[in-house]
Amino acid sequence: MQKIRVLMLEDMATDAELVRLALGRANLPVDIRCVADESLYREELSSFHPDIVLADYHLPDFSGLKALQIRNAEKPDIPFIFVTGSLGEERAVETLREGATDFVLKDRMARLGAAVTRALDDARREAAQKAEQVLHNTILNTAQAMIVALDEHGRILHANTAAVALARPSETGILGLPFWDCFAEVRDLEQTRLKILSLTEVIQEAETVWQMFGPRGRIIVWTAGSLHGHHPLARWVLSGIDITDQQHAQEKAYFLDHFDAATTLPNRRLFQLQLQQYCDNAPAGAKVQIVTVIVGLGRIQDIRDSYDETIIQKILMEIVQRLRTWQVNHELLARLGDVDFALAFEVEQNSDLESTLPFILHELHEPIEVDGASWVIPCHMGVSVHYPGKKPSLLIREAEAALHDAQARDAAYVCYNPHLSSKARERLQLETELHQLIQHPEQLVMYYQPQVDATTHRLIGLEALVRWRHPRLGLMLPVRFIPVAELAGLMPALGGEIIRSVCRQIADWQQEGLSPPPVAVNISADEFSSPDLIGRLKEAMTDFNVAPHNLELELTESASMKNPEQTIATMNQLISIGIRLAIDDFGTGYSNLSYLKRFPVNRLKLDQAFVRDILTDSDDLAISQAIIAMAHQLRLEVVAEGVESLQQLKVLSQARCDHIQGYLFSIPLPGDACKAWLQQGVVSPTTPVLPV
Repeated sequence: MQKIRVLMLEDMATDAELVRLALGRANLPVDIRCVADESLYREELSSFHPDIVLADYHLPDFSGLKALQIRNAEKPDIPFIFVTGSLGEERAVETLREGATDFVLKDRMARLGAAVTRALDDARREAAQKAEQVLHNTILNTAQAMIVALDEHGRILHANTAAVALARPSETGILGLPFWDCFAEVRDLEQTRLKILSLTEVIQEAETVWQMFGPRGRIIVWTAGSLHGHHPLARWVLSGIDITDQQHAQEKAYFLDHFDAATTLPNRRLFQLQLQQYCDNAPAGAKVQIVTVIVGLGRIQDIRDSYDETIIQKILMEIVQRLRTWQVNHELLARLGDVDFALAFEVEQNSDLESTLPFILHELHEPIEVDGASWVIPCHMGVSVHYPGKKPSLLIREAEAALHDAQARDAAYVCYNPHLSSKARERLQLETELHQLIQHPEQLVMYYQPQVDATTHRLIGLEALVRWRHPRLGLMLPVRFIPVAELAGLMPALGGEIIRSVCRQIADWQQEGLSPPPVAVNISADEFSSPDLIGRLKEAMTDFNVAPHNLELELTESASMKNPEQTIATMNQLISIGIRLAIDDFGTGYSNLSYLKRFPVNRLKLDQAFVRDILTDSDDLAISQAIIAMAHQLRLEVVAEGVESLQQLKVLSQARCDHIQGYLFSIPLPGDACKAWLQQGVVSPTTPVLPV
């Protein structure tokens, strides 16, 4: 048991011993320090940290009353008991008035133990109560909640720090003022006053909760609890929570969840809800039809890659403005995605729709002027018509399916029909199977088409063309699955497997003693911009022991211009490790000659669109001749694609085209069928046959 620290003020040794004996008989373990003058008393009071002071009233050079006053000033929580020989009634009252805990006469020393025990117990209770009060006050004043106590008239008796900080300022403070004068917005003073005064009627056991606007526009939720019968003055305790920031956050979250931040138009979720209401409110048996149209914009990503986002936002806002200018009945307008907008409106007959859609397209196709530059934004439309029982989600899906068909066929707009749904399902199934293809690359089959010297017919290269031996649909050409892979973001992974297949074939040829020329591999924009491109190439070449000069990468002209500066940086990395580069389909994209001359490429491929009619279309001939001449000025070789006749070969040779590729020399063939070319080193013209 811990000893009780006793500071004794006594000048008589015999009396001090009597005190010690009395405490011992009471079974109190004590550690006693005995002093007789003021200086030692002050010192021990500070250093000894006594639990209790026992003091004689009469001392030669010091008085017990003075010691009590020192205790009051320095250690007011320590119990103080006078142990003295005689103490008249008048002095006894004085000592208690000055703060003494008790007094014990020396001729009644038997009661000292009980007096000390009682004094220590009382001190502990008071200390615990004070600690609880400090804790209570600390909690109240550090809490973010506002705590206010009111009397029966609604006047403020107590307010914590948070409440004072919120209250409307007052020169005299807020205590004693009516609650509504301090915490209600000015326009709501009377309503708040009536609310507070009505608490007497509504508060019994349950709490009352309400929301109101406070000073400075803050939104406060107040909870009132009754104190009736528990406090002499306070009748209610009000607890207030400031929900202003939470309310604003909820409003912002609602906006972000239902509106497009860039244009402030409804997004897909809100448009679907609005469309549901729109369809529900359509009069039964009405002649009008509700039409849903989704507008898909083109070129936005190309512009984004070359300009900052500010330009894109200005273009989009101009698009929105144009969509808002035409007038139809009860129209809805929303932004469903980055480049897709949705409309819903009423038409009375099909002829109205046939006149409205071309008008909208015409407005959207007008040039957009932004910061001194002009753009024509291509767009397509998908249309679906509401019939009773159709859900809005189905209307939107139908319009999207129609839009995809319009984009695939480059049609201005397409109205939905059930056949489009089957096409969409087939595309989704194909996308799922493409994911599986990444895990089973052995289904990829590579075909190769020769590239020959236009004059000598010497084999100078091969282009690798992928096929998919589909387990369900058989051998599939890339035109059917590559666009789906691009939309699904699978081209970096799929392209990596194609490069590995080509490297494996080159290695097989070399192991048979053949010396294949550079093999060209088409590479998508997503694959080219992938940060893993260089790593994939190096890994494939290392795994199959293929030299970099055996590979040539073909990047389309439009893809190379998506981010020209990044394109140049990647091209320089590829050239530095020895891989050849070519620009494919030249003349059909959005070319920029100032960048083209900076591209470290080896060859341009003249698109077959110009070669096809080169014998009959003077414009195609002129374009082809110009591209060949320009390429030579830039010290680039030219490969003409799609050559199918000797007459085309002759015209291209006269234009000094370097290399030829097309059915005139061969259709694409599997790797094993290419050995004759590699052995002979030349490819002779043949009668063109249908491609595989």
